[in-house]
Amino acid sequence: MSDQTLDQLSINTIRTLSIDAVQQAKSGHPGTPMALAPAVYTIWNRVMRFDPQDPIWPNRDRFVLSNGHASMLLWAVLHLTGTEAVNADYEILGQPAVSLDDIRHFRQLDSKAPGHPEYHWTSGVETTTGPLGQGVATSVGMAIAQKWLASRYNRPGFEMFDYNIYVVCGDGCMMEGVGSEAAVAGRSPRPRQPVLGLRQQSHHDRRQHEHHLHRGHCGAVLGLRVERAAGRRRQRYRSDRARSRGIP
Repeated sequence: MSDQTLDQLSINTIRTLSIDAVQQAKSGHPGTPMALAPAVYTIWNRVMRFDPQDPIWPNRDRFVLSNGHASMLLWAVLHLTGTEAVNADYEILGQPAVSLDDIRHFRQLDSKAPGHPEYHWTSGVETTTGPLGQGVATSVGMAIAQKWLASRYNRPGFEMFDYNIYVVCGDGCMMEGVGSEAAVAGRSPRPRQPVLGLRQQSHHDRRQHEHHLHRGHCGAVLGLRVERAAGRRRQRYRSDRARSRGIP
């Protein structure tokens, strides 16, 4: 089997696991996992430094799924990579973090594949996400923490902490103020935080999506879109304030 064929098979497996789990649960969101399967497969397989047998390695790259309603994307990847489970005492248990049976019970009580990623419930989840913008905001703090650790412990020729935080987010995350505010806060230290944004192009055709992979710093990642959104909010605030004072 060629590498290209294996890549395509892996991507299609992520997609089919996602749609089968949503169909079984009669609840969930299959569209985003199907659309982002190639990008997330590439990040986990070609970009991220992550050891599935040691998912709490301190210098691992972190992956944050900010649009947590697409959680099947993460469960499929954790299952296919064979990421091992870790208990509350941070002991590796030697069993899968997400089994096929967990995926069969997607969104069901006590399943390790819940409707949204939950930290400390499923190994491989770096932070709880669900409310839009929460994962983007938290990941900025995680990236700033990496810069602090690096400045405190790294030495010339001996870098203990040089990990990245990879974030997948949707247009809904970008509409929330918490994401914009965190992006502005993250500009100064220049954290190591590439972001993959999913923007819906048309409200009439939900199959049309545009994917942007930004390999850069947090401030540049959200960039002009955040600045424009903040500008519009400031303008609306000024207009509302003027009207409340009776100024035409």
